[in-house]
Amino acid sequence: MNMKTRLLILLGMALVQGAMAQDFVREIDRKTGKVLLRGKIHFSDIQKESTCSWFNQGADAYQPKPAVIEALKKIAEPYHFVVFAGTWCGDTKDLLPRFYKVLHEAGIDQHTVELYGVNRHKEALNIEHSLYNLTNIPTIIIMHQAHEVGRIIESVDSSIEESLLQIMEKDYLDIERRRAERLR
Repeated sequence: MNMKTRLLILLGMALVQGAMAQDFVREIDRKTGKVLLRGKIHFSDIQKESTCSWFNQGADAYQPKPAVIEALKKIAEPYHFVVFAGTWCGDTKDLLPRFYKVLHEAGIDQHTVELYGVNRHKEALNIEHSLYNLTNIPTIIIMHQAHEVGRIIESVDSSIEESLLQIMEKDYLDIERRRAERLR
């Protein structure tokens, strides 16, 4: 086999592997021996994972504040979220199910969430953790038109829905103020 043929075969194999590549992997956590999810995941991936029973239990148990949910419904449409979570992390096990429940209750489409599982080194499968300057988990980044407008990192002072509303409302009011200034 000549060099050109070998290169074509290698290129073809690389393309096939890339096409078959998963968005995420299941890895064994060296500390606990349990499965952790790393890479771009969906809430349904966590719900299906037998070692993540904490997710559905936490979401079922959480009761968001109805008035805050109603306020979120009014302003949430233009926002999307980038979330980094560790399926092994206690803070993630507390906050992520609550975030999911708030999205559901507020009618926020799950497709507005880019969710990445990370390992104990806070690394996703590719370079997303570096692109978003990840330092702690969970991290929920609130985005509006490709601009970060705020972050929730590790925990919240009051409730997840109040923290989301506070960030989104501030941005929403800033947008309205700038719009009013342009009209003068």
